[in-house]
Amino acid sequence: MTENKTIDILDIVLVLVQKWKKVITIMGVFTLLGLAVALLWPKKFKTDLTYIINSGNSINFSSGGLLSGLANLSVSGDNVSSDQTLVLLRSNQIKDKMIEEFNLFEVYSSDVLENVREKLDNNIMIEEMREGGIGFNAIIAVSFSVIDESPERSFEMTKYLYSLLDSVALSINKKNIESSYLMLQNRLDQNMLEMEQAEDSLIAFQEANGILQVEEQARAMVENIAEIKSAMVEKEIEMALFKQTLGVESSRYKTAQVAYEELASLYDGYLNKESSLESQGDIFKSVSEMPPLFAEYYRLFREVEIQQEIYKVLYPQYEQQKLNFNEINSGLSLIDEPTLPTYKFYPKRAFIVIAFFLLGFIVLLLRLWYEHWVDHIRETQPELYDKLLTLPFVKG
Repeated sequence: MTENKTIDILDIVLVLVQKWKKVITIMGVFTLLGLAVALLWPKKFKTDLTYIINSGNSINFSSGGLLSGLANLSVSGDNVSSDQTLVLLRSNQIKDKMIEEFNLFEVYSSDVLENVREKLDNNIMIEEMREGGIGFNAIIAVSFSVIDESPERSFEMTKYLYSLLDSVALSINKKNIESSYLMLQNRLDQNMLEMEQAEDSLIAFQEANGILQVEEQARAMVENIAEIKSAMVEKEIEMALFKQTLGVESSRYKTAQVAYEELASLYDGYLNKESSLESQGDIFKSVSEMPPLFAEYYRLFREVEIQQEIYKVLYPQYEQQKLNFNEINSGLSLIDEPTLPTYKFYPKRAFIVIAFFLLGFIVLLLRLWYEHWVDHIRETQPELYDKLLTLPFVKG
């Protein structure tokens, strides 16, 4: 078998030597053709850019004191993730703005929007860099490039694409935090109104009946009730956020609902407590058993304390959310800024010439095999050869 292979290779070499003129002609034609294609192929330039995504901040606050471990509200301001920016870079929203900004209908010589989008998409190269280089790990950075025949346009398109990505990400981040911010704002406005009404009612009562001072034990009970009520307000906001973002069937919403019901039960228990209060003396009678004048004062005092406790919880968080809302950003940070390309990205002229040279060699081998096959038919099957001569591409 080795001997046959040697003979076959030797035969090919002998044929190539015998028909050297044809070899030079075909190989020369294809090499020159490759060189012409390489020289005439339009140059393309590529501008690179790399960025990372900073994660958003979460704000956690609790009522502190008696219920510090029970009511805990987390308002999240998460930024657009690195994976989401990959989707945004390929979105039609951004592509259409690129097409309009750089008049790509004319650049790509097409009036069909879908066709121009596809060409633009083919000219945008995106590469994601992950922890440890494994596809399942988190993305730590993203690099993208824009390819174009003009180095200036490639540079400007890359910068503009990043600015569009930054703008869209900023808009999404604002929407993510806006709902929680507005919810806190509305609840604080309600608290301010209710606190003002409670204070006005207490002042009016004091002016009409003389200033009263509530006993220390009763004050302690009122403060506990107020603290529970403020925790209930936190849970109400938390439930509203989870309902809006996750739905009523989510486990986090149901957990918050259970916690709220526990707080409500505890709150009602304080308002209607009788047995435990009576065991401590007449001072701790339930509200329904107190003298009418003191009972009315107690209710007014309790409402003021409750609204003030709610205010203590809501206002700092509202200010924090307001600060976050006003200072929200896209989360994108440039690592490698784009620079004007000075050398073509492709075509790779040497590769084109080599490819045409190899193609010419394949065509040459096929041509020689064809001639050998025709000669073989002529010698072994004259009748079949005569029939082949009737075909236009078969020469005698």
